[in-house]
Parts: sequence; C-alpha cells; structure tokens
Amino acid sequence: MKNRINPHVLNLFSPWHSPTMRFALALYGGGIMQVSGSIAGATHARNRFGNYIRARTKPVNPRSDRQQEARVRFQYLAEYWHSPAMSDVERGAWNSYAAAVAMNNRIGQTIHLTGYNHFLRSNASLLAAGGAVVEAGPAIQSLPGADVTLAVSGDNGTQLLSVAFDNARGWASETGGYLLIEMGRPQLHTRTFFGGPWRVAAAIAGVDSSPPSSPQTIAAPFTLTLGQKVWARASIVRKDARASNKFYAPSFEVGGYLDTYGCEWDPAPVTDCQCNYIIGGAFNGKIFYKRVTPGYYIWWDGVDTWNISAILGTPGADFWTLQTASPVGVYTMGGTATGSPEVSTLVHVP
Repeated sequence: MKNRINPHVLNLFSPWHSPTMRFALALYGGGIMQVSGSIAGATHARNRFGNYIRARTKPVNPRSDRQQEARVRFQYLAEYWHSPAMSDVERGAWNSYAAAVAMNNRIGQTIHLTGYNHFLRSNASLLAAGGAVVEAGPAIQSLPGADVTLAVSGDNGTQLLSVAFDNARGWASETGGYLLIEMGRPQLHTRTFFGGPWRVAAAIAGVDSSPPSSPQTIAAPFTLTLGQKVWARASIVRKDARASNKFYAPSFEVGGYLDTYGCEWDPAPVTDCQCNYIIGGAFNGKIFYKRVTPGYYIWWDGVDTWNISAILGTPGADFWTLQTASPVGVYTMGGTATGSPEVSTLVHVP
C-alpha cells in the first residue's frame, strides 16, 4: 500500500517544517460540535472567547534558507523510508511503535499515526539537531516525558538565552540524545498568550556518562529587546529516535529575570545564604535560582512571595521572604533566620 502523510502529523512537527496543508476537523454529536481548520474559503477556529470563522488566507511563502533546508530534509526522509536502506523488519518496528503510541489531534481526539509518519517526525528532529537517521523503530513504545523544570531567560546586551533543565533525565546521559530549544518571536509585555511563530535556537546534546551542565547559554534566534515578552519551548529526542511532545518554559520579559543574581548582607545573615545564584529551572510557574555553591534556592511560592531557603519549595526552619514581582530586593527574615539579605543584579564577591 502506498504510504501517505497523515495530515495530523503536520501539527506535530517542529517549526523548521512548515506545513502548508489546511483541512477541517469535526466532532459529531447532535450536530457539528467542533470544527478546526479550513473548508473552501472559510477557516474555523477557537480562542478563549469561543469558536469563530474567518476568511482563509494563504500565507506568503518566504522560501527562506531554513524553510528550504527543512523541505529537503523532509523529502530525503520520505525517500529513505522506501529505499533499500530500510528493511521490512525495520519498517514493521516503526509500525508497531505507531500502533502503541497514541497522539492527540487539534480537537483533542486520540489518534494513531502510521509508522511512516513517526519515522518522519522523529528523524526530522534528529537531523535538525545534528544527529543521524535511525532506521530501526524504537523498542520502547512510549514517548519521552516532558521536563517540567525547563526555564529560560534572555539578555538583550549579549543576545544570549540561558536554558535550565534537568540533566538527570535519560537523554542527557546518552550520546545521540538531544534537548531541542525553540524560541518564539518576542511580543509586547502585555500579551498573555502565544501561538507562534517559533524558531529553533539550539540543540543541547547528551553525552554518555557525562551529561551537560545546567544552565546552558545559547544564541537567541530572534533579537532580544528590553521589556519584550518571550516564550520558549522544547522537545526531547532520545538516541533511539523517540521524540517527545512539546513542553513549555514559563514566559519571561527580557531584562525582567536575569540568569544570575548576587545575594549578600553585612553582617552575614544566619544561616549564611550569601553567594551568587544562577537560573535553576521552573517552579510554581516562574524561574527559580540555585546557589552556585549548593545549599540555597530563591523561589516563588506561586502566590505573591519570593523565598530564600535551603529546600526548594519549603521554607524550613530558617528562611527569608520578599513580596514583590521581582526577586530583587531586601528580604525579611523568617523562622530562626537572622539578617536581611539583599538580592541584586550585582555579583557577590566573597
């Protein structure tokens, strides 16, 4: 049977693959309950205000270098699937993997892609990250899980992103595994949602027995402008070519959260929480910071308060708090703690 690309898979590819197919989906009940996509000249969609229909517009084809590279990569993989390089056993393994892995389409229905679709989806990400084609279908029949600690900040001066992640996850300790970081085009700071466009920033490579340290610094693919809001997301690709769904870091304002803060006070607070703090990950919807010399964290309680404590998420016996939107300021002692440490953008010098 001739293999075809399931249109659902186009919504699962990374942004370096620009799908041009447009179609409508519907859930049927007593009538049509939900439609997503285009029918003739009408596009059906939904936002926070409900369903709506608009005139379908065809975007301009920019034919950028990134777009052309993605199309060549896609064509190469489609031809590779049918080539003698792939055996029937290998194709059968991809089909088995596809039958075991459920995906969701745009209106929340559970679907199963074909092995051909999963081969394209997984290997396209691998090639974009600098890896090689994996011919055999994965033996582990599940997608990699998301890294809920992912956090990103950006500096308009250096035009660099700092990316924090969990380097204890499997991909980080295997050569051929990757964390693919994508950045959205910067928006006004008042914006509260973002749907694209996205651009790949970098692929952080795993290494056997020597995982990359967190955070990592990478070049921003879009210009970082002070005060603008930025969204970032990522996906994990394992060396067996299994590719995760996208997962998101908390959004940030350029210059709002830095990648490093200093904490100090004279005389030293008790216990001594002074030192430099670097981006550690995501917690309660915001970035948290970890002390360069392990032992303390600066973290958001999810409501209205920043905390400095020895345990992430737990004040403990001695802690300090600050009720502002930014972690910068003079903290108030709590529990058995003494002193009023100040967190600032200045580097702490012991």
